[in-house]
Amino acid sequence: MSGTPINARFFMRAQGDVRRITGELGNLQAQIASGAKANTLQGFGSASSRILSASSMRSNTDARASVLTQLDSRFGIQSAALGQISDATQSLALTIREAISANDGRGIGTELELAFNSIVTALNETWNGQPMFAGERLDGSPVKITTLDELATTVQPEDLFNEGERHQIIDLGDGSPIKLASKASELSTDLFNTLRQIKYILDGAGGTLGSPMTGSYTDVLTNVAADLDFHAKSFVNEEGRTGQLQKRFDENRTRLEAQSDLLTKEIGDQTDADLAEVSIRLNTLLAQYEASAKTFAELSQLSLLKYI
Repeated sequence: MSGTPINARFFMRAQGDVRRITGELGNLQAQIASGAKANTLQGFGSASSRILSASSMRSNTDARASVLTQLDSRFGIQSAALGQISDATQSLALTIREAISANDGRGIGTELELAFNSIVTALNETWNGQPMFAGERLDGSPVKITTLDELATTVQPEDLFNEGERHQIIDLGDGSPIKLASKASELSTDLFNTLRQIKYILDGAGGTLGSPMTGSYTDVLTNVAADLDFHAKSFVNEEGRTGQLQKRFDENRTRLEAQSDLLTKEIGDQTDADLAEVSIRLNTLLAQYEASAKTFAELSQLSLLKYI
């Protein structure tokens, strides 16, 4: 063999080519296996800062969307509770009007008891273990009393309600806090006053109104039924407000999910490997590898020791 330094250089070059191509093949095979261009953030080079920023924004966006998804179930329960109060109040008003029409008040006491229990249960409704109408207070029932007898003797708000001073609110990120629900005292103080009035009427009549009823009872109960209609309407309005919030939050959730999808695409454009391109490069490198390996093998057959 002649040109010893040249042969040595060929040998070293072939050996280097084999190592280089082997490393590139390993990288391409890793991309095919993982679907990503690199397995560490550092491996993305100058794009790493953009990937990190987009990933942080996506995490924040997904977290906000998750909260809104959970609140959707809360508003469903909240609407049902408000509807329950409205229905109980309207049912009591209807019973009173039927009693007036039939001149028979014997069923009013039973309906009052049913309405009271339904109203208290609804006002003390919880979501994820937290009362919905207690303001910022996260435990305990907002309505303390459990019987009509207690209602008759409880007049002061602090003895009737157990609430936080402020409303429970949420900030969707636009700097405008949103009240999730009114407090039980705001919703039901006037309604409880009317129920207490009916209780006083029944107690004054010995516990029940008979048949026929006197004219004085008829006049008072006519006004009471009108008051109950007014209270029922206020709960319908509150239920409508809850529905509007639910719709607004659902629209925001949809917007956030779309934003998350865009960020996911942006991150993917930076991190996902183009498998078609990788396959082409892989085939090219395999051909180069075979050629370099063949050259290296041929040169390895030569004894370089005699040229040292």
